[in-house]
Order: sequence, then C-alpha cells, then structure tokens
Amino acid sequence: MRRKNSVLFVTMMLIAIGVQAQSVRNPLNVEPASIRLYNGVSPKKISGLTFYRAGGQPFDRTNFVYGENGRKIAEQNQRWNERGGVWIDVSKNDYSYGEKVMTVVSDVFALNSRKNPSKTESYYDDKGKKIYSLSYKWKHDAEDWAGNADMKGSWIYDDKGHVVEYLKTIRNKTSETWDVPVMRIHYIYDEAGNRQEELLQTWDKDSESWTNRGKYVYIYNINAGEVVCMSYVASGDDWVCDGKIICMCDGDGDIVRCEYYNRDAGGAMSAYCIYTYSGTEKPEDILASVINTYPNPAVSYFDLTVPEEFVGETALLFDVSGRQKKSVIVNNTRLKVDVSDLSTGIYFIKIASYTNKIYVK
Repeated sequence: MRRKNSVLFVTMMLIAIGVQAQSVRNPLNVEPASIRLYNGVSPKKISGLTFYRAGGQPFDRTNFVYGENGRKIAEQNQRWNERGGVWIDVSKNDYSYGEKVMTVVSDVFALNSRKNPSKTESYYDDKGKKIYSLSYKWKHDAEDWAGNADMKGSWIYDDKGHVVEYLKTIRNKTSETWDVPVMRIHYIYDEAGNRQEELLQTWDKDSESWTNRGKYVYIYNINAGEVVCMSYVASGDDWVCDGKIICMCDGDGDIVRCEYYNRDAGGAMSAYCIYTYSGTEKPEDILASVINTYPNPAVSYFDLTVPEEFVGETALLFDVSGRQKKSVIVNNTRLKVDVSDLSTGIYFIKIASYTNKIYVK
C-alpha cells in the first residue's frame, strides 16, 4: 500500500501505510475489491483486508462494518505493532446516507487524538451511479468544517453504465468555479465489460495540457482463476513496467488473495493481501491465510511457513494439469521445499483442504 515520492503520488492498492509492496511510483489508485474475474456485481460484501510482508509478517489491515440495511457504515484501518504484538488504530472512515448522497468522514489518529479529519460528500443519480463528490477540510480553529469544498470529483459513464472518466478539479477562488483541473483517469473496457486499462494523467499548468503519469493493464486468466494487473509509469513518451499484482479469485470471481511483485525487488513477491467476505470467513480460512511460500517465484527451493495446527500434515505439490509432482511431510512450522527438479511453471501446494500457488523459474 508506501511513501509519497511527490505531491501527485496516490497510494496503490489500498496499502496506505505501505511497506515495499507493489510499486512506490505508480500514482494510480486501484480498489482491488472492485476488480472481479467475472463481469458483474459480487453477491458478497468484503469484510476485511489484511496485508503481509513476503515472509508472512502482518503489517496492515482494514475492517469493514455494515448496517442492517447492508450499507457500509465504517472502515477501520490498523497497523501491526510488532514490538507490542497488537493492532494499533491508524484511521477510520464513518459513512452516513441521505437522499442520493453519501457522506464519509475520515479521521487519522495520532496519540489517541484526531489529526487532519476530512469529509467527502458523494452525490448519485436516480440509477445509483456516483456523479460527483465534494471534499472539505476541517478548520481546527473553529472546530468545524470549512464553508466551501476545496476539491471536486466528477464521473462520466458510457451508455452501458461503465465509468469511462474520473476528473478531479479544485475551486477557482477568484471565479468560485470548478475550472482548475488536477488529474483525470480514463477507463477502457473490452466487449464483455471487463476493465482492460486505466490511464492516469495530471494537469501541467505551464503547458496547459494533460501529462501521462501511470497506467494499469488488466489480464483476465479464467482457467487459472486470476486477474493480473500490470503497472506502468510514464517515462517521456514511453511506458516502463513497474511491477505487477496477481489477484487470485474464488468460484464467484471475487478476489481472495493479491500478490505484489516489485521490479526493484528483482521481480520477487514483496507483499500479499488476504481478503475476507461477510458470512464466508471461518477460523480455518483465517488460519490458512497465513500459509506462505517465499521466495515466490522460487528457483531451487522455497520456504513453506504454516501454523502449528498443520504440523504433521502432508504438503502435496501439483502442476497446473493436476498431476502430483511432490509430497513433503510438514514436520515444523517452517521448512524448505526443494523444487530444483521441477520445470519452470505454476504449481499448487495443498495442505489438508487449503491450497496456495507457487511459481518456479
């Protein structure tokens, strides 16, 4: 999710406090939960995201809370304090609803106090599509919200209902109009309605023109049950691949795990995220989410890390055609698995009823 390299940097894939995850330069902001293997609306509601470093250590999580009517009412972001062994509150979003409007109040916590709260009001049309949003700053001296919004977001849709452009503008203090552009994102879809590309541009005041900044390109692999997101940054007139995100999906097409591969890390996985959904998470699922393989991709071996409950089980390694290639007795919570005799490709490691993916190169 990372540190800002410029005022234009927007955190990527929800890792807001990021630690060496996918890309620290691509300014695009993607909500992975909005990307699905199959086109359509998910029947489930996401209840949590937990981020781990490649070695399996947790570092960030977000919990989602819904009201009786199914609407989201809160998001709570927490950071893992390794020294204390506890989760610490970092920020919170509270949702409230009116007629065709949704208000989100965001708080960042610092020493148990509010720091720079913000408010966003999003307005919808009769079909429930977001048309524009207004963002407000908190006035500490008055202990109230500023009278005028300082930022506006606008959405444009095609005749199929897909958003094709998002435009962010700031208020012109002289004319009191929203004619000062900041950034925009273009969305491209295939014939089936799957999102294929997102292109972000920022407004250059000197040349009074739009400048390419970054883009995502999506690849849908139905057979493997995954969506691959390639990340690019603009370099002059060229695009430079900055890394990729591999999102693994369940039978409904919803993401259950995202893996972040950073070009600066030599193409190795640098972090991963586990998704849980309301009514679907069981203790066994949470337990399985910490099963980890590292490095991934592996060359001659990988370290397999499992919870204590899996010690004594047998780990089975299968290729993509379902042929068993190797079996290993899990005699410890961490052990090395030799893959030097395997061909380059994708393999699946299965322990009891839980499966993970490993790449061998």
